[in-house]
Amino acid sequence: MSKLENVLEKNNLEEGYKFLTEREKRVIALYYLEGYTDEEIATFYGINQQNVNRQRKRGIAKLKIIKSF
Repeated sequence: MSKLENVLEKNNLEEGYKFLTEREKRVIALYYLEGYTDEEIATFYGINQQNVNRQRKRGIAKLKIIKSF
């Protein structure tokens, strides 16, 4: 089980994890668990910073929506 999965399980968000794309999972893990900035993640993936920000926010929104059910 990944570090992200452990954190989500502790916060009752593991159900929402299933709905995240692989990229959303990796961006969230890199940002929140590893401490990378959007700019660093963007450089790593060869995409722009705004795209990273959108993916991170979209992933967090999915987790929040699922938790509210």
